Amino acid sequence: MRASEAIAKVEQWLRAGNPVDLTSGEHAVRVDHENLLRIPEGWLVPYDAVRALDGGERLAALVPKPALIVRGDGSLRHPDPGPDGTGPSVAVAVAGQDDWQEIVEPEFARGGVAHLGVPPDAVMAWRNGGSGEIRVNPAYRLGPERLGHPAMDTALEQLLGCLTTGRFDRPRYLAGLLRAEVYYPVDHRTEQPVSGLWQENPRTMTVFSSRRRLPPGTSKWVRADVLSFAAEFPGAGLSINPGTFPSDVVGDGELARARERWPDFRAEIRVVELSPEYSEEVAIAAEGIRVEAGLAEPVSGLPEAAAKARAAGFELSVEDCERFVRGRAWELRNSVASVGVPSPDDDVSAQRWPSDLRANGLARGYDAAGRVRPQAASSGKFFRQDADGHGFAWHRVVGAFAGFAIGESLGSAVDTMSLPEIRARFGEDGVLEPAGTIGPLTRQLLFHTEGLMRGLPAGFSGAAPGGLMAMGALSVQRWQDAQRGEYDGWLSQVPELRVPGEAGPSGGSDVAFLVPGMVAALCGGGPGADADAAARVASLLAAGRGGGRAVRPVVPARGPAAAAHPAPGDPAARAGPRSGDRHAGQRGARARGAGARRSRRTRRRRHGTHRRRRLGPDHDRGVATVLRPPVGDAGRRRPFRPQRDHGRDRRRGGRRAGRDPRPAAGVARQAGSGRPGGNRRRGRFLALLGAAAVGGPTLCR
Repeated sequence: MRASEAIAKVEQWLRAGNPVDLTSGEHAVRVDHENLLRIPEGWLVPYDAVRALDGGERLAALVPKPALIVRGDGSLRHPDPGPDGTGPSVAVAVAGQDDWQEIVEPEFARGGVAHLGVPPDAVMAWRNGGSGEIRVNPAYRLGPERLGHPAMDTALEQLLGCLTTGRFDRPRYLAGLLRAEVYYPVDHRTEQPVSGLWQENPRTMTVFSSRRRLPPGTSKWVRADVLSFAAEFPGAGLSINPGTFPSDVVGDGELARARERWPDFRAEIRVVELSPEYSEEVAIAAEGIRVEAGLAEPVSGLPEAAAKARAAGFELSVEDCERFVRGRAWELRNSVASVGVPSPDDDVSAQRWPSDLRANGLARGYDAAGRVRPQAASSGKFFRQDADGHGFAWHRVVGAFAGFAIGESLGSAVDTMSLPEIRARFGEDGVLEPAGTIGPLTRQLLFHTEGLMRGLPAGFSGAAPGGLMAMGALSVQRWQDAQRGEYDGWLSQVPELRVPGEAGPSGGSDVAFLVPGMVAALCGGGPGADADAAARVASLLAAGRGGGRAVRPVVPARGPAAAAHPAPGDPAARAGPRSGDRHAGQRGARARGAGARRSRRTRRRRHGTHRRRRLGPDHDRGVATVLRPPVGDAGRRRPFRPQRDHGRDRRRGGRRAGRDPRPAAGVARQAGSGRPGGNRRRGRFLALLGAAAVGGPTLCR
């Protein structure tokens, strides 16, 4: 659309689009031809009082100066009246026509890019200004944040998301890029770009879309709009967020053509900023904390903590830095290291901690003995113990677990209520606060996670190891023992996780499979993990826990098997064989072999399935339960129920030792390959759900 056509559209609206003709009378207005402006959404056409434009009466001018946007299709819009003008424009009401206003996706509306134009797929619905009727837009598509893209802190990240999802084409993206802000690290003394930012062929500089994406250890950077960058480094392109998502490369040719197309855009900002941990405000606060704590040396560890936070995709604020320094001062007073996991063998009798941990920059931690070990608060932005080399970000794992716990706590208040009952008790908004307690599924989730941490070998590379079925059963057993006051490991000693008489979820419910599914998703992001690892782990863990049923396995008290594969942090494993019980391991092995054989024979006689099955060579250390589901004559899969008789297993174990020692792990592997009805399907589906939160490779599959 040409400028003259846009002017004609606005003049027509001034004459006939309102209840009265605005172009005549004492307060007549007309288009301001001299200040017409081309913008990405169309033409910005201002208008003002005739007396101010033609008569020079400055006091007659309209303030603020009104304007209309004329799109390429001829539609008229009111620009965003906000102070920064980056919000979405609004359709102009025309006299005699229905006033349908757009309901724009909130994330897009506040993302700082809506001034480039509201695409049709960002409009969720329309609301009639007179009747209030709402019409859903069938062309609406989810935006980048609703599709699960990383959090978007700046307009540039919103631009990248819109480009990735096809909401903006590249010309519109480049128009928004010219005024978007980028960040690049500079030397602390010279304030010149640090070495390593430049690439050749084509010549580009690495820049970042937000402060939290800056490399770990960055102490000072420049924040500038792209036009200022182009003026400072002529002939250079941009490599935005290389190696991460979302990212883009814009060559100098593209930048030059975009600047030619939008000549009215002007460079506006270039400032040098300092990372909070190096700011004068934090330095003054740290010195005050040192004096208050009576320390001879300055409090250490803050730069390292800030680097960890940046590596995890966060930035410590001034308040976060002060909180960490205060908590670190308490650690130094009690001779606590700033990294590592506390040992259960540490002597903590001489340590003295404040009663209010949170107010003193501390958070509760635990050692393997279940003791509370205060540590400097991380504000949820970094982890005390590094886990380098894994394909997922730890804070996403924590987020998945926290979301699970909060969701169960919210749902527990209305678990047995209908929707009318919920509204009658809690109002139209429903439950707004968690119940304040940890639910049974969350407790099981934590015990399964602990079991996985105990049982996975140190060299785990993503494959589903044997013995996972035993791991699931043992996790359920430890959870049940904790409810009876029997402690095995630090988790069972946490008071909030002990609820006497608590029962787990029903045996066949899908929610029962969500627990091992989420735990298994942790295996989908390890080094060298393949896309099916989490699904296999989920199947075996679910099989071991009996689909939600407690399976109490026969575990040898001590012996070669337990000694060869001790559980990390397991006091029983560390203790070794008991004196005077040299043959306990042999008796346990004989019982396992006999129990497995008897269970298979019993099931074949009961259900007519006499065909022998070849089992794999893996050895199951710690479980004597056969978990292949029975199949009836009609081929219908029956509920998954383990068959077992430990008493007879022990009685017959001695006589049949050494004959046909087929391990239960082979059956477990078969259980994970599709035979146990819905177990594999549920496990794979829930592992995918968990991997979506964790960010593991299973999500792609």
